[in-house]
Amino acid sequence: MDKDKLLEEIIKSNDEMLRHFTNVSNDLLQSVQNHQSELFEINIRLDELYRTKNVYYPSTNSRKNVFSPLIKMNEKDERDSALTAQIDDLKLVKKTLEGKILEEETQIRAISEKLSTLTSAKKAINSLNTYIEELPDDDDTFDGFEFIEEEPSIPENQKHGTNILMLDAFDKTYIGTILDTKIKGDLITNSHRLEMLSYLVSSDPERARTTIKDISDNLKNTCSNIDYLLNHLKYDFDADQSVWLLLDDFITQKRDSHPECILESDIKCSDYDQKLSYEKTIALVNLLEIMFDNIYKHSNANQIKFRATIDEKNIDVYINDNGVGIDNSYYQKSPWYSSLHRAHEIIFLLDGKLSITGNKETGTTVAINFNK
Repeated sequence: MDKDKLLEEIIKSNDEMLRHFTNVSNDLLQSVQNHQSELFEINIRLDELYRTKNVYYPSTNSRKNVFSPLIKMNEKDERDSALTAQIDDLKLVKKTLEGKILEEETQIRAISEKLSTLTSAKKAINSLNTYIEELPDDDDTFDGFEFIEEEPSIPENQKHGTNILMLDAFDKTYIGTILDTKIKGDLITNSHRLEMLSYLVSSDPERARTTIKDISDNLKNTCSNIDYLLNHLKYDFDADQSVWLLLDDFITQKRDSHPECILESDIKCSDYDQKLSYEKTIALVNLLEIMFDNIYKHSNANQIKFRATIDEKNIDVYINDNGVGIDNSYYQKSPWYSSLHRAHEIIFLLDGKLSITGNKETGTTVAINFNK
């Protein structure tokens, strides 16, 4: 990798981390403000309840009739008990909110340190970039700072292995981020709202109804995020169907979800009941998802031709669209974690072949081949 490309990747990664932690910090600051507003309202309500209790139900037993039955509670005692119960509930919510504020403020301080470090790193990168631009073009005349080029002697298998491990780590980080920021975050938010409901039901029924609706909507969003992850992990995938039926269902689903794009298909099988192993079935579906996703997102095509031939030994797939055509240097220009890089590593694991070519006249053509 040349020095300009390397610097570009470093700058991009640093900027992405800065944006991520800035967004997280802003979300936490907003959450702290919301909790502080709720805490302010609770303190006001507590003050009102304490005043009411002190004025109408002073802590004295002089008003009681010593001859009245002790078991029966008069109306004032019942109201006093109700006030006490409300105060206890609010005190519990107050304690919970104070704990959440303390926890979020601790997270904000930790993220602030990260942002400070990343900001310093960005300044250092900019200084380094300026320094490198002033270097002479002839590397032989310079004995100072030097970029170390990737060793050309690294075995091809080792390069693929490293890429596959990096993609696996990327997937785990991606899934972990959704679990932490989306699903866990939604659950924590709903937990806070449920803690408030015991107070709102009696003190502000209208706001309680709004809060219940918000919780319901939030839970639906959480379920959607879980469904997205399950789909990403192919949890509900049925690998026990024939390869012909699998491809036919895939094409039908794509036609239904993208009616604006004409999809012609031709699927030929020597045996329409034949099945692939689980890992090759998943690999085939992943490859097709990658290719069609790129077509729908980037090609501006309105027509796709799909052809698959499955015989006793091989699987051949041909896909062509009439879009703008892919840049033939896509592999070098796209980031290492891109879906097309992932496709090349899947093909490597299958010991197969992958060809992706394109131009403005013929669109993009994909050819996939691997053994059954």
